[in-house]
Amino acid sequence: MNALMLEGWTPILLIGIVVAIIIFFISRKVSRKYLFSMAIILTLICFGVLAYSVIGVGGWEGMGLGFVTISVSLGIWIGTIIGAIKQKKGY
Repeated sequence: MNALMLEGWTPILLIGIVVAIIIFFISRKVSRKYLFSMAIILTLICFGVLAYSVIGVGGWEGMGLGFVTISVSLGIWIGTIIGAIKQKKGY
């Protein structure tokens, strides 16, 4: 029963996990200043898409787009924080 309940959420969760992994690998190649600047810009874009999903789209489609946007935003910041912690001190 629990697997059936998770079935609809799986793509949304996977998008957030994939974004976190991508940001983590990017964090190993760039400086912390650029990493946090990139995370802030991407988060602002996510807030813009979230506002559009509420105002412009509405209904169930807007709610689905909102959940994906929140998942991506969480993935961005989880990847950024883990990447900043694991980053070498030489940068």
